[in-house]
Amino acid sequence: MKGPIDEEHSSNCCRLRIAVYFLPLRRMLLVIATLLLVVFAVILCKVYIIMALYWMESQDSLVTGISICTLFVIVSLPVSIGYIVLVLASGYLFGMITGLLLVVFGANFGLFIGHNILKLLRDHKALIKYTKSETATAIKQVITGPMCFKIVFCSRLSPIPFGIQNAIFAISNVNAKVYHTASLLGLFPAQLVVVYIGSTLRSMQDVIENNHITSTTYLFAALQLICGALLIVWIGIKARKKLLLVLEEQAENSKSLSSYSQV
Repeated sequence: MKGPIDEEHSSNCCRLRIAVYFLPLRRMLLVIATLLLVVFAVILCKVYIIMALYWMESQDSLVTGISICTLFVIVSLPVSIGYIVLVLASGYLFGMITGLLLVVFGANFGLFIGHNILKLLRDHKALIKYTKSETATAIKQVITGPMCFKIVFCSRLSPIPFGIQNAIFAISNVNAKVYHTASLLGLFPAQLVVVYIGSTLRSMQDVIENNHITSTTYLFAALQLICGALLIVWIGIKARKKLLLVLEEQAENSKSLSSYSQV
């Protein structure tokens, strides 16, 4: 016969499973949609986009880098979007190596500034509104436990929007050192893939300008973009499953501690 503690634990595990496992499919496809929109935008509005990119490219590298880092601060807040676009643009403008270094620094700099801004506003109604989902509630309940690093790491790999994640962690009592280390490592795989795609678009400048490119080149470029997008989605799916396991494991540990304290 199950006691009240067992029933409550089973109910919590069920809620965690539903909250994480049934994340809307549109979130899993968000990266693919973003990349496809960028490609279509380049095709349909290539003149204006190329002019804008050339303008940024013509500026001093330091000015462009500072501008991108500033934009990373903005997208780290839950009221804005565009994180993936910034990562893609960095790869396009600066290439694979420099672009990746800029993204790693810029994203974590923006995350640091955004995290502290959100912590100052943690009791504001507008911020609390962004963290009322079941997934956010489940993460907040277990984020202070021994599984903190795994939870943050898996969350960064998952398709939960960047700004929403930052808001969830800002109103939680997460250890700052663990939080920033796990975020640095968790964000890196997707950053690597997206910067590579951006640098590939840069190397495909002749494709954009239609300078005597064969159909084979178009096919190869499309395959690169599709493979990169599928890799990001695969990482997100694996991270979502791992996040579910970590949340359930933490819930199990909390239940054991609760049972022990009542003895």
